[in-house]
Amino acid sequence: MILATIGDNEKPVTVNMPSGPAYHAPLTAQLEFIFSEKGGGVAYVIEKAGTSRVVHNGVAGKPYKTVGTVVLSPDGKRIAYGALVDGKWRMVVDGKEGAPFNTVKSPLFSPDGSHLAYQAMAGERWHIVVDAAPNAGTPKRYLSHEFSGDSSRIAYIDDVDDKATGRLVVSDLAFSRQTVVATGVLSMQLNADKTRIAALSTSNGTQSVMDFTFDKPESVRKGQPYENVQGYAFGPDGAALAYIAIRAGKPLMVMNSKEMPLPDGVMANRPVIHPDMKVAGSLMFLNGTTYLQELPQGTRESGYETAESLVYSSDGRYHAYAAKKGENWFVVVNGKEGPAFDRVVTPKFSPDGKYLVYRARKSGRRFVVVADATGKTVKAHPEYEQVFEVQFTADGKSIAYGVKDGQKLIWMVEAL
Repeated sequence: MILATIGDNEKPVTVNMPSGPAYHAPLTAQLEFIFSEKGGGVAYVIEKAGTSRVVHNGVAGKPYKTVGTVVLSPDGKRIAYGALVDGKWRMVVDGKEGAPFNTVKSPLFSPDGSHLAYQAMAGERWHIVVDAAPNAGTPKRYLSHEFSGDSSRIAYIDDVDDKATGRLVVSDLAFSRQTVVATGVLSMQLNADKTRIAALSTSNGTQSVMDFTFDKPESVRKGQPYENVQGYAFGPDGAALAYIAIRAGKPLMVMNSKEMPLPDGVMANRPVIHPDMKVAGSLMFLNGTTYLQELPQGTRESGYETAESLVYSSDGRYHAYAAKKGENWFVVVNGKEGPAFDRVVTPKFSPDGKYLVYRARKSGRRFVVVADATGKTVKAHPEYEQVFEVQFTADGKSIAYGVKDGQKLIWMVEAL
């Protein structure tokens, strides 16, 4: 599906959907393209004559002196971004300007695309705004906010005062029913289906990880205190937790409250929990090399100059990551190196665990590689100027991704 065609000064913007006012982007413009999670939408910002316009699915919006972060709804049909209007910032949602604020930032659509939340400052007070309705706000700041998977609740971290910094709150979208889960929270992370929240908190000079569900924020499971906690992550079941912790100066891998001594090194990527929920792996950096360390059995693979993006297949038989040796990048599957490229990024196993897909670059051209679960190449997709994040379709039988091919922005859906 061609989402849009970028035009130059002679060729207008054209799309395969109802079009609006054409705006012409010079071919030399360095454009950052934003594709929606599920396809069907793309946006980018173009600058001309001292103004900026956001182009959404080929339709250019109103010119503004400055625009902020641009986000799309998961289905790509809706768009939001901050814009400076007469010295005030407004959130522009689907082309409509919202109320004026000193500052607006961090727009976020709900998973179903029906709600938008963002942070805004009015006078000396910060607010979370949901669907144009602000909450009571705080004179301090907000660290983050996230929607629940069913789009009915929102969680946020704020600083109310010097005694209630890092306050983690779960609320309905009207802010009429709010639960303060904890204070002293440094960050939070949601599981894949956005039903459970893990949060890193601090108290009396120590750090600990807590977790709870959106449905029952009053029922908190809290881990042990440590000198430091790094890289906490949920397992594939959405409930298991793993992280690296320091106690008495010694690094530990903690998984589901079980502590396992970790060899020396610095964590390069957050831990990844094996599908059996009994093993956790992490890419560790030590003495100039990055290597895979799995616990509790102590499995360790050869090191590389750089390694990233550790993943496990759904059946747990295979693990993979991208690695660099000399000038070459490749995927490593169960310790075996795949074909060499100039760059390899974001390996992913298919939902059934039979295939491994990743993006690669060779001689300046970018493309998607489909391999079997062992890393053996099945096929290489066509080359493009740019290739964006690869997703699996709902049935797991195809992959979908955005590409830039000359002047065209295309959403590709290809069978595995």
